[in-house]
Formats: sequence, C-alpha cells, structure tokens
Amino acid sequence: MATAALESWLRDHRAAHPQLEPAWVFLSADPRRDACGAFEALKQEWLDAAYAIRAPNVAATKLQWWAEELQRAHSGQPRHPLTQAVFADACAREIPLPDWHRVVHAALSQLETPPPADFPSQLEQAATLHGAIARAETALWFGSGASAQRAEKLAAVQRAVAALRNLPMEVDYGRTPLPMSLLARHGLSQTALIQDSPARRAALRDQAGELLRAIEEAARLPGPLGPFRGLQARLDRRALRRALRADEPFGEMQRLTGGLSALLDAWRAARAWHAAQRP
Repeated sequence: MATAALESWLRDHRAAHPQLEPAWVFLSADPRRDACGAFEALKQEWLDAAYAIRAPNVAATKLQWWAEELQRAHSGQPRHPLTQAVFADACAREIPLPDWHRVVHAALSQLETPPPADFPSQLEQAATLHGAIARAETALWFGSGASAQRAEKLAAVQRAVAALRNLPMEVDYGRTPLPMSLLARHGLSQTALIQDSPARRAALRDQAGELLRAIEEAARLPGPLGPFRGLQARLDRRALRRALRADEPFGEMQRLTGGLSALLDAWRAARAWHAAQRP
C-alpha cells in the first residue's frame, strides 16, 4: 500500500498531466500500480530538470542528486518516496545501474543541445534522453527481455510533439521547437514563432505532418508500450490530425481530449499492455 508521501507525489503528478488520468483507471487495481506510477512521476522529475529549469548549473545539481539517489536505491537504500516505490519492484531492481545512470547523463547532455538542423536531427537529439528513459520504462513494465524499439522511437517523437505543444515556453527558454530547415523554408526566425502568422501556421502544419508520419512509423516497430505511453501516443495522433486540418494548428495541439473518447483510448492502450504481459 502506498505511503502518504508517495500518494502526495502521485497526486501532484496526476494533476499536472490530466490527459493521462484515464490510464490510472485501468492501473488502479494492479499490484504494481505504486511502482509503475512512481516511475511516471520520477521520469517527469528528470524531464523537468532537463527542460524546465532556466539555470543550467541548478539543473545539473538536481540531476546529479538524482544520479546519487539512483545509486543508493539500486544498492537497497532509497531515500526518496518515488525511488522507494520504484525499487520495491523486482523488475526495477533487475535493471542494471549503468542503464539508470545513462538516463541522468543523457538528461545532463540536453542542457547544452544546439538547435536541430532538420527533422531527423531533432529526433536524434531527443532519442539520447528519451530513448534511455524508454528502455528503462520497457524493462520496468515488461521485464528485461522485452524489445524497446517501439517505445524508443515513440519517446523521441513525443518529445518533439511536446515541444510543438509547448511552443511559447520552448522559445522563452531559448530552444527551437521546429528544425532550422523548417524555419528557413517558411522565412521564420525563432522569435517569430511566438506570434501567430500565416507562415507560422504553415510551418506548424508541416511539422505536424512529419510528426504524424513518425508516430505511424513507430507503431510498426516491435515492442510493447505501457498504458501511459500508449495512451499519450493515441492522444498525440488525434491532436496532430486535428492540427493538419485546422486553420489555426497551434490551438488544436493544445486542446486536450477528454470524455468518452479519451477513456476509450485508455482502454485500448491498457488492453495492449495486458496482452503484452501474457506469456
């Protein structure tokens, strides 16, 4: 049973990611709910350090603390409620320590990432961190023998989708959510992305098309997905399709899908997750 400290962290994480709330419905009765839910909150701590802290030295200090905490947790001495919950799970303990450290080191490398030249470069940059997270995530959800190919590809694409969805913040933090080649094609500067314009709308549609194709390519790769990533993939696909059809694509990327359609997406993602767990 989850401790009060863990439940507090999980509540905060769920409140910050309302689009994934339907997935918790299908995880609530699972005996691994605490460990797998804690991993979702834990990886968000790493992503927040890499992307949401303005001062690189502050972000680096936080990530170095997590590297030390992961080492302690792997040796059976976790201090944080999230690592305590994650490493209470046998699958987490079987993940080699270098794989955990690879995630933190990849997060540190994101603090000095140059603007991507083109779309393949954007995915390659994202894959360093998000692919490492996806490999640990797949091993946690499905065991060390499960293929992480689909999750790795999808994780990199989802980072680019999130950058598009959070475009104002990305620009404000000095990052370029669109590749430089796409900006050049539409005669845009990085700062011009803040303001709505016909050129920005056209560039966002082009990026949405690339991202949608990449998600569909990822779907053809081998490997299972956990219910959270599976649900997010379905939500991203819907948002990108709406953006391609919309007069104003940015607004469609930000619109959250709720109600019956989101619950149905969560059920499908959970069904695929359960099917992947069977011998």
